[in-house]
Amino acid sequence: MVAVVSGGGATSYLSQMVRQMSVKVTLLLVLLTAGGARADTPIVMGVQLFVNNTPTEVLDVTEKETLVVSFQLDAQPEDASGLVVVQENSADSFGHVKIWPDSFPLKEMEGDLTGTFNMTGTFLGFSKLQFLLVAPDGELRALSNETNVMVQRADKLHDQIFTAAMIILVAIAYTNMGCAIDLEIIKRTLKKPVAPAIGLASQYLFMPLTSYTLGYFLFSDSPALWLGLFINGCSPGGGGSNIWTYLLGGSLDLSVTMTFVSTIVAFGAMPMWVYLLASTIFQDGNFDYIPYSKMALMVVGPVLPCVLGVALKMLLPKVAKVLEKLLTPVAVIFIIFASTFGVYVNFYIFYYFTWKVAVVGMALPWLGFLFGGVMAILCKRQFAEVVAVSIETGIQNTGLAIGVIKFALQKFSPLGDITVVVPVAVATLTPIPLLLAFLSKRLYERRRRSKLEGIDGPCENPDDPTASPSSSNLKMTPANSQTPLSRDLKK
Repeated sequence: MVAVVSGGGATSYLSQMVRQMSVKVTLLLVLLTAGGARADTPIVMGVQLFVNNTPTEVLDVTEKETLVVSFQLDAQPEDASGLVVVQENSADSFGHVKIWPDSFPLKEMEGDLTGTFNMTGTFLGFSKLQFLLVAPDGELRALSNETNVMVQRADKLHDQIFTAAMIILVAIAYTNMGCAIDLEIIKRTLKKPVAPAIGLASQYLFMPLTSYTLGYFLFSDSPALWLGLFINGCSPGGGGSNIWTYLLGGSLDLSVTMTFVSTIVAFGAMPMWVYLLASTIFQDGNFDYIPYSKMALMVVGPVLPCVLGVALKMLLPKVAKVLEKLLTPVAVIFIIFASTFGVYVNFYIFYYFTWKVAVVGMALPWLGFLFGGVMAILCKRQFAEVVAVSIETGIQNTGLAIGVIKFALQKFSPLGDITVVVPVAVATLTPIPLLLAFLSKRLYERRRRSKLEGIDGPCENPDDPTASPSSSNLKMTPANSQTPLSRDLKK
C-alpha cells in the first residue's frame, strides 16, 4: 500500500523493510538473552544531524521532496565492526520516508562516524529515525535516540484544478438556482421565521453537542480527530444543501434563506462553541483566531451568482426559464464531480480511515437529517419545509471547518492535514442517504407517470344521443354556432 503512495520503488521499499525487520528481530533476541551469561547491553550513541550544513533536531520534508542528510555519531563500542543502519520507526502501519543508502559499513566510515544519506518523503504523517550499530554476527552493539520526522503534504496540481472547477460549478449552479427562487416566498419566510428558527436550533445546539459526544466516546484517545469532528459539528449549513434540497423536492427558497442566515449566525456561534469546548479536547491548539474573512467569503460567494440568477429572472424571464430547467442536470454533474474527483484529490485520507472514522462520518450528518426532520414535523411544517430543514441541519460547511482546523493546528503541521480526515469523511459519507432518497424519488415519479399515462379518458359512444360532442368535432363556425340556430327558432 505504501509503495503505491510513494509512486513506485516497491522493490527497494521491501528490501528496506526486510532489513529493518531483521534488525528488530536481532534486537529482540538480544533483549531476551540479556539475563544470560554474556550479552553486552547496547550502548546509546549520540547523534547530530545536518541538513544543508545546518544542525537540526527535527527532519521536516514534503512528499516527494528529497533531503540530503549528514550525520555524526559520537560514541561506539571498543573494537566495533559491522554496519551502521539507518531505520525508520513508524507508529502506524505504513512508512513515511524512503532512505538510501540505509546502511554504512563501519570500516568504510571515517573515525568520527560520519556519513550522508538521502531521505525522500513518501506519505504525510509523523515518524522517527534511529541509528543502529549491528555487528557481523547480528548482535546489536549500539543504538541512538530517535529523531522526529515530519512529512508534509505537497501542494499538487490536481488540488488546484479541483478547487477551480468547483468554484465554476458552484457559480453555475447558484446562478441557475437564483432563476428558480421566488423572492415573495423568501419575504414571507423572513416575516414568520419559524422554519429558519428550527434550523438554527438544530444546527447550533444539536449538532455541536452531538459531535462533542460522539468524539468523547470514540476519539478520547485521539484528540486531533475528536477536534476535527467537533469543529465540523459547529459549522454552519452549506456545501450542497441547496442543491440536494432542490433535487429532493424541498423548499429551495427556504433552503437558500437558511444557508444565508446560518452563515451569518456562525460569526458568533462558531467562536462561542470553539471557545467553550475546543480547549477541553486539544489544549495546545491556537483557538484565539477564527478565519472571519473565510466565513465572509462563504456568505458572499454563493449570494453573488444567486443575485445574478434573480436579476435574469426579472429582466430576461425566457432565459431564466431555460436556466431553471438546466438546474437539475447541473446539480447532478456537480454532485458526481465532487464525489469522484474530490475523492481522488483527497485519496490520502482513506489511508487514515478506521471503523471509528467511518462511524462518525455517517452518524453526525445522518443524525442531523433525522433530528431536523423530526423537529420540523413536530412544529407542523409542510413537507417541502421538512425536507429543507432536515437537509440544512445534516449538511454542514466542511470547507469552513477545514480552514479553522488547519489554522488552529498550524504549528503542529502536518497534524492539521491528518485532523481533516473526519470532516472529509463526513462530507464523503453525507450524500449516501440523500442519493438513495433521490433515486427512490425518481423511481416513484417514473412509476406514477407511467400509471397516469396508462389511464384512458371516458369513452364516447357515437350512437348515444345523450353523449356530448367532443371538442374536436365541435367548432365555432357559422354552420354550427348558436346564431343561425336562434334564427331558425324565430322562424
